[in-house]
Amino acid sequence: MDISSNSIEFIENKYNEEEDICNISFSLLSGLINVRNIEFKNCNFTDCDFSNSILNKVSFFNTLFTNCNFSSCNFDDSSFSKVKFDNCKILGSSFINTNFLSSSFNSCLLDYSNFTYSSLKDCIFTNSSLKYTNFDNFKFNKLIFEDSLLTQASFFNSHLNNLDFSTCDISGIILDKDMLEGLKVNTSQALEISKLLGIIIK
Repeated sequence: MDISSNSIEFIENKYNEEEDICNISFSLLSGLINVRNIEFKNCNFTDCDFSNSILNKVSFFNTLFTNCNFSSCNFDDSSFSKVKFDNCKILGSSFINTNFLSSSFNSCLLDYSNFTYSSLKDCIFTNSSLKYTNFDNFKFNKLIFEDSLLTQASFFNSHLNNLDFSTCDISGIILDKDMLEGLKVNTSQALEISKLLGIIIK
């Protein structure tokens, strides 16, 4: 990083000047942000709190978020490429129609978030909580869920071919019974899913 900043005003000024934000390290930022059509490139965010902010149609490239709070944020129609979220709180946030490429979520809280109509390619969720999270009508390629909580998560109207839930808790998961072909689960999960299909195992 070439520059360090702990000022919300710095981001707002760049936005008002219609300039992208590149090669900046942010720390201890706290406050509401309302920006659109701006790019963050090669940035680091550490211990920042942007909860309840609006970041529509924002692009993040090669960016790292560590110990940040994005709860109740709106990221609709945005894009994340080569982005890492480590130990972040992202409760109830909206990622509708958002694109993720080569990005990761590690030890994050994403309960009640919304990924409807999103696209995730070459992404991984590790040791994260996604309870009641919505993945309806989403598309993926090379997506990994590892040691994560998908309790009551919804994947309605989503083809799940080659998706592997075997290391995750999928209790109460909502699936489209017509789109389960190729889904990978463990033995106990297979029993759970059989109930969704109306199969009675004696």
